[in-house]
Amino acid sequence: MSQQMTQSYSEISFQSGFSPDTDIPSQILDEVTEEILTRPMTLPCDSNKPEAVSLTPLTLEGSVHKEGNMTHFVTEDLEQKLRLCSPVSKKDTPGTSSSSRACTPSPLYRQLLGPQIGQLDTALINDLECEAHRMATSIDSLIENLSEILHSISSITADNVDVYKNAVSKMSDAMDSNIKSMYTMMAKVEEVTQSMKIVETHAARIKEIKRLVDLFESFV
Repeated sequence: MSQQMTQSYSEISFQSGFSPDTDIPSQILDEVTEEILTRPMTLPCDSNKPEAVSLTPLTLEGSVHKEGNMTHFVTEDLEQKLRLCSPVSKKDTPGTSSSSRACTPSPLYRQLLGPQIGQLDTALINDLECEAHRMATSIDSLIENLSEILHSISSITADNVDVYKNAVSKMSDAMDSNIKSMYTMMAKVEEVTQSMKIVETHAARIKEIKRLVDLFESFV
């Protein structure tokens, strides 16, 4: 078939070299017409395979390349497409009016990610919201109770400090008074000791008198 095509191309190029004024025989024209009609309408090419046709729309969403029997697809801006695919985040996605391609996901993209990302259950979201409110309320009450406990502990600590201060001051006063009393008692003891010296002399005299009395009694 390639030889026939080459021959037909050479005939066409050969015929195109004639000047416009040259008359072409009808037999040659008939042969060229038959040769053109016998040519195939399509040629075998990889682009006509079903696999290549099915991968062509993917090139609009990213890059596609094949290595043997493996096909690699790398999407563009996957995070933005995941946000657009979610029914909740469509309203809050920034930059939705920047480009129509970034705002509206293609049907092919929805078909590819449809089985993987399911629709969220609204009842589950409501339950999660209620549970979040309940947890927030409990945390607020816990924080309030904790703050009250901390305030009470602070007041008790302040009272303990005041009591300790008063006890220390009173103990200091008592120790001062005890020291003063001890010094006073020591002074009194010294005075008594000085006065007891006279008693000792009187005791010696009494003993002497008693000895003399006993002596007189012995003579009598």
